[in-house]
Amino acid sequence: MESMRRFFNALPLLTGEAAKRKSRFLSLLFILLTSLSVQVFAQDVKISGTVIGEADKFPIIGANVLVKGTTMGTITDVDGKFFLDVPQNSTLVISYIGCQTQEIKVTGAKMLNIVLKDDAIGLEDVVVIGYGSQKKSDLTGGIVAVGEEKLQMVTTNNLLDKLAGQVAGLNITTSKASPSEDQTLRVRGENSLTADNAPLVVLDGIPYSGSLGDIDPNIIENMSVLKDASSAAIYGSRGSNGVILIQTKKGKRGAASVTYKGQIGFSQPERHINMMNGSDYIKYLQAQYAVWKGIENPTVDDVLRAIEKENYQNGIETDWQDMIFRTALTNSHQISISGGTDATTYMASISRLNQEGVVEDTGVKRTNISLNITQKLGSWLTIGMGTQAIQKEYGGMQAGISDAMLQSPYGKMYNTDGSLRDYPMDETLHPNPFANMNATSDKTSRNIFISTFADAMLPVKGLSFRTNFGYNYRSKFEGEYYGRNTLTGREQNGSAKIINEHYWDYTWENLLKYNREFGRHKIDATALFSLQQTNLQKSEQSGTSFVNDDSEYHNMAGAEENKILKSELTETAMLSYMLRVNYNFANKYLLTFTGRSDGYSAFGENNKYAFFPSVAAAWNISQESFMESTADVLSMLKLRLSWGSNGNQAIKAYQTLDRLSLTTYIYGDKSTAVNGVYLPYDGVGNPNLKWETTRTFNAGLDFSFLNNRLSGNIDVYVSNTSDLLMKRTVPIMNGYNSIMDNVGKTRNKGVEITLNSVNVETKDFRWGSSFNFALNRDKIVELRGDGNDDLTNKWFIGEPVKVHYDYNVLGTWQENDSFELNGHTIAWDATQKKYLNEKGEEYQKGAAPGSAKLEDRDGDGKITAKDKMIIGSKLPSFTMSLGNTINYKDFTFSFLFNGVFGVTKEMQDYNFERWSLGYNYIDGMDYWTPENPTNEMTSPGYVPYDKHTFYKKMNYVQLKNITLGYNIPQSLLNKVGIAALNVNASINNVCTFSNVKNALNFDGTDTNANIIYTYPTARSYMLGLNLTF
Repeated sequence: MESMRRFFNALPLLTGEAAKRKSRFLSLLFILLTSLSVQVFAQDVKISGTVIGEADKFPIIGANVLVKGTTMGTITDVDGKFFLDVPQNSTLVISYIGCQTQEIKVTGAKMLNIVLKDDAIGLEDVVVIGYGSQKKSDLTGGIVAVGEEKLQMVTTNNLLDKLAGQVAGLNITTSKASPSEDQTLRVRGENSLTADNAPLVVLDGIPYSGSLGDIDPNIIENMSVLKDASSAAIYGSRGSNGVILIQTKKGKRGAASVTYKGQIGFSQPERHINMMNGSDYIKYLQAQYAVWKGIENPTVDDVLRAIEKENYQNGIETDWQDMIFRTALTNSHQISISGGTDATTYMASISRLNQEGVVEDTGVKRTNISLNITQKLGSWLTIGMGTQAIQKEYGGMQAGISDAMLQSPYGKMYNTDGSLRDYPMDETLHPNPFANMNATSDKTSRNIFISTFADAMLPVKGLSFRTNFGYNYRSKFEGEYYGRNTLTGREQNGSAKIINEHYWDYTWENLLKYNREFGRHKIDATALFSLQQTNLQKSEQSGTSFVNDDSEYHNMAGAEENKILKSELTETAMLSYMLRVNYNFANKYLLTFTGRSDGYSAFGENNKYAFFPSVAAAWNISQESFMESTADVLSMLKLRLSWGSNGNQAIKAYQTLDRLSLTTYIYGDKSTAVNGVYLPYDGVGNPNLKWETTRTFNAGLDFSFLNNRLSGNIDVYVSNTSDLLMKRTVPIMNGYNSIMDNVGKTRNKGVEITLNSVNVETKDFRWGSSFNFALNRDKIVELRGDGNDDLTNKWFIGEPVKVHYDYNVLGTWQENDSFELNGHTIAWDATQKKYLNEKGEEYQKGAAPGSAKLEDRDGDGKITAKDKMIIGSKLPSFTMSLGNTINYKDFTFSFLFNGVFGVTKEMQDYNFERWSLGYNYIDGMDYWTPENPTNEMTSPGYVPYDKHTFYKKMNYVQLKNITLGYNIPQSLLNKVGIAALNVNASINNVCTFSNVKNALNFDGTDTNANIIYTYPTARSYMLGLNLTF
């Protein structure tokens, strides 16, 4: 208005009627403009607010705030705040890369608190690819990114539990479910027969060789899995089994933000094995003794030991699983602080986990300290450092699970004086599960991981230099002492053992990057020079017979017998060069060329260096002009092709050198023993050893429909691995009988499908789903070049890498049984009490009614070792997972299913002989007796022919997690100065559906523990609190 007055005052003076008319006209114009001005200003309202991210509750810098349908808008500042004058009743559109866009109706001047959710379905702009990052739309390789939203879907203190079921083709197996045990990772099956098949893990750009179970999952920002050869080729000789890239959280510009995350809860075995009660146990023993000992109608006195009869007569039964399993408590706490300025950002955290195991005297205590700092030194140089310090204590003397399972329900745990009874059934094969509970077992590991970098922009446009240096130090101590108050120690007058390990490695990488756009052409090149060195020292001492138990393992010199002293040193070094070039034309046609050369000290003089090339191409079909008409339906369609080679260096060092062994010789007439060395039959080195090499072809299709409401990808791959590192047998006349060599070949092929969908989305409600499917088929193409199988290791040409090789069980022999097989007639001969073929030859040695009926594979009319066959693969045929996340206003509900199908497992519950005579057994099993001539199981007295066992192709689906969370409304929190508050409740390992009934852990190993005797899967109930100031 003041400017209008100045305008009027500047007009020239007029006189007379003209002046009057002019004055009236200007007055009317002034009144009209004033009216319009007042009306316009009356429609504008002042809006201010703060935009934060839902996942981390940190302010979002640079979020767009726009008035819908106009060009009016602003962006948020370093504190996530914005101020804007907008028309009344307009609609604000708030958007940010990687987040879901929000629209808010403006009804008056107000302060807005806006929380943006991560866009889990849409194309994430940036994906970590190794030695850099790239837009997802520009990717040519098979890379799967797992963002923070997916990682938070499962609330657990183990990082790998968060990753399970999230990536097609990544199989995570928990063969031993103890909190202190590591899980097994496999990407697209197994390529090697003897070398390590685990993927390479890269933490903040530096290879990490520690346990992923040691990392605090709350500090992880995102993870990427590199599955095809093109993506992993940049890691050369370490990338044949895939690569997992992990990025930890970094600080963000803004005021300091303090966050507390806490969980408390308890866990129990997800299931128990239903063992026989007292009466069923006696009936089972009577049937067993009738066969094994030939006792007709055995009585209770015949089958029960004297010690058992006392409890039997008093009606006392013991549930041994209740004795060894427990309700275990868990609590974890983390405090973190983050923030920064334009020049400096920081993030620091400290956490403590105390997790008991569900088996007595097991568990883990873990302390984590993390610090990330980034500093800008001018406009051209940025430096940073990340540090993690970890201490884990996981000692304890685990109660014997198999010993507990086999105890009689009438066995006595305690003596009359209250002390533990060594053998509850007065036999020495299976002692009291707590026989060594008073032993000392201390185990501590420490890990320090440091990663530093300097990033410099060079004077040439698009050219930059980065240097990374990482250092990892790990130490492990184990000390055990069995005193005279334990069964083991009492027999040896005390037994002690200590183990010390010290490991360190460093990695120094120097990268030169060039990134430029020339019109529609974009070039991104990366060159690398890298050094790595590792050092591992081990020492071990043990001994028995101590004067007393006072010093435990702290005075090893006090051992009088069985003194053993061991120590070793292992050193390796690697030198690498790498060049990667990405070319992009008009965001339609993409090419990637990669070449890496590695030199590794563990290989022979003739093959220390190897070159690993790869090439990949992609076509963004949806960017073509002829696809414009489909834009409303088809958001994105991209075809990918790649080929590349990777190496596997995961063999023991010094295999190329002759390896001497220690021994003692009698020297001189006085028979004095002296130390000496000799070259064992398998100790000759091979100077020609080289990497196992995997060459992979991958074809993929990425797609997205309906503005990313439905998206996903399909990948098909074939991997051929050659030069397998195996022992070759040679004539003994050479002075040795075996030598390591590169001789074998394997092949993996498979299909992977990932689907993501937004099923329902309204203003207050959103339901999203994710589905993963992976099928892998592996086989041995060649072994040692002679066309022969390896029966000792159960390796067979043309068959899967890991198989069960045994006799095939057709059913159970019945009395007066007769059948035809392969042209032979087999019948029961009552006189000889044998099953004979038409020639009068015994078909199956020792078979009787109730025995397992074995298949005659070679058709010679009798069972011999030649009738063994491939029963099935130990690896799954395919895996699937289904996750769902539902958001309603401030509530979040999620659940995740994970399924494993077609894995062949040994059914130890079918093999009575493995349980041995007189031990407890599983309830409800349909075992054979003359009165119950079933074909499902054998007689309790059957001793398997040639120690064969029983198998079944197992399928199981686990409900891995259910989580319910609630975000306290911001309007309530502002009054008390809290930025965000979330409470949540979750159940992990809820239940398992399977065609196999008896299992404590469906991932259990096939040897020793099996799926029955292994450490049980734990179902945990957790309550969590996330608080941000």
